Order: sequence, then structure tokens, then C-alpha cells
Amino acid sequence: MTVSQKSPASVPTVYKIVPNDEEPMAAQTTEQLVCGKKIATVLELIQQFHGWTAPGLLLGVFMVDRARKLIGPAVEADAVVETFHCLPDAVQLFTPCTLGNGWLKVLDWDKFALSLYDRRTLRGYRVWLDLKKTRTYPDLYNWYMRKVPKKDLPLPVLLETILSAGPHVLSACPVRMTDLYKRRKKGVIEICPSCNEAYPVLQGRKCTACQGMGYAEQMTIPLPDNCSPGQNS
Repeated sequence: MTVSQKSPASVPTVYKIVPNDEEPMAAQTTEQLVCGKKIATVLELIQQFHGWTAPGLLLGVFMVDRARKLIGPAVEADAVVETFHCLPDAVQLFTPCTLGNGWLKVLDWDKFALSLYDRRTLRGYRVWLDLKKTRTYPDLYNWYMRKVPKKDLPLPVLLETILSAGPHVLSACPVRMTDLYKRRKKGVIEICPSCNEAYPVLQGRKCTACQGMGYAEQMTIPLPDNCSPGQNS
């Protein structure tokens, strides 16, 4: 099987999902579905959403697929992801949970793991990349542990390995949420006396940026001519 980064729809070989406690099967005649979609479609969606066919995002799709199957289709689930790298996009692509709607929370732990849980019962499942299981797939292990330079592990080879490994390098366990399950609310809103923009008063007497903790400084140069009227008013 050859994986093409530019033309994911051309992936010819297909795989069949088997239970996680069984040995991986070779290519099958029945096409595998991950998160309810064909592999070619998954690769295309990844490239469109993420900007390129990222190996971590492809691996994350298998993780989301496993968590979704464990929790069941009837559950309204929230999500917690334990890394900022790639995995949040898998959740946003293949579940209703996004950063924008508040159903997804991301932790800066840099652990390749996620949890889906029932927002009513707070019970769910955590799925993670099991490094012991990746030993069966040396390219995958070496990539994740950064044992080899990128030039020595071409992207098509790595994608092929992840497609072969699929759910067989993952582990899962049931969990009950004890934190991070509450939805963030804006609270009381006021107008900052310095910038005249609305902000939550929990930040203090001024907004965070006007307290000297902003991420950029405003430049006193004109906007481009094609800027919408009133944008800099």
C-alpha cells in the first residue's frame, strides 16, 4: 500500500478493524471505516482541516474512533485532550466537541491521550497511545519517541505504519471525571477603562491586555486600502 499525501483519495489498500485483543490482520477486501468514514475520506479531511496529512492527527482519529465506540452513540459526550499537538483536531473533526462550543478542554501535558465522557453522569473512557504496543511497529515507536530524524522516516512510510497499526497500539480504561467537567462561563462583563473593549470583570479593574499581559502591541500604521470601512474606527 502506498499512501500519497497529495492524493489521499487514491489509497487503494483497505484494512478491517478487529477487536483490540486480537492480532492485527493483513489487508482485507472489506474496507475499514474509522469514525464512520472510509480511510481515503479521513485522509482528505485531515489534509483539508489541518493543512497537511499529519501522522499524529491520523493516529488521533483511531483514538477518537475507539473512544466513540466505547462510550456509545447515544451519549452526549464532552472531551478532554492531554496535548496541544494534533490530537485536539481529531476530536474537533470527528466529534461535536470543539474549543468554540466549550465541549473540548485541552491540557498542556503533552501526553497522547484523550477522554470522552458523558456530561450528565461524568463517566466515560480514556484512550491513550500505549508505547509497549508500539514496539511491534518500530517506525511508529521511533517517530513518537523521536529516535530517528524526519529525513530517515518518510511521511508515506509513517502513514502506512499508522494505518497498519490502527487501534492495535492503543489502550483504554473507564474513568469518572473529578475535575475539568464544568463549563466555563463569562460571568459579569464590563468595559475596560483603557481600551474601551468589553471584558470579564474577573480579570480585574482592567482587561488582561491593558494590565501589561497582552500578546501583541498595536502599531500606528494605516490599514491596507482594501480594508473594510470602519474596521479601524
